Amino acid sequence: MNTASRTIPAPAGSRRRRREYEQPDLARLRDRSLVTLSFGIAGRASEVSALTVEGITLESEGLRVVVPSVKGRPGRTVVVAYGRHPDSCPVRCWLAWREAASLGEGPAFRPVDQWGHLGIGRLSPDGCRIVITRAAERAGLDARLTGHSQRAGLITTGRKQGKRPEKLRAQSGHAENSPVFWRYVRDGEAWEDAATDGIGL
Repeated sequence: MNTASRTIPAPAGSRRRRREYEQPDLARLRDRSLVTLSFGIAGRASEVSALTVEGITLESEGLRVVVPSVKGRPGRTVVVAYGRHPDSCPVRCWLAWREAASLGEGPAFRPVDQWGHLGIGRLSPDGCRIVITRAAERAGLDARLTGHSQRAGLITTGRKQGKRPEKLRAQSGHAENSPVFWRYVRDGEAWEDAATDGIGL
């Protein structure tokens, strides 16, 4: 998603003469950071929208992120390690966006218009969802990703890589008895010691 084409189709019903336009550099950097960091913190769209620059600090191993309390849910502080690949590393993508947008304080993710002008307000939860959905569309993914896909993605992918459920649950902020969380864990474990694997078929 982070290396997909920067070409964006004009919205349906748009009066623009061009049927598509190039995503500005600043918007591209914001989208790369939002997609990777929301995955890294297993964040809801409302939580990603509420992130602040002051709440994201750089440490030697990666980022320490304060995820604010949203809609009565308890806040949490999580760590996001450096990734192996620069294009999908949440730490590098955040630092590139922060530098390009000259962010010192306030909302971590802000609107960027089609000409590359940075807004001063907070990108709304709906705006965060749209960023993820459009990034998936530009990448040509068959599945339609939403703001919630990042949470499910981290848990299932993490479990496939052997991450402990309690670590994943702490990252996502799910309750210990959350049926949704355990469903994601089961999805991640589906091919682990599969019933038909290695039985001589």
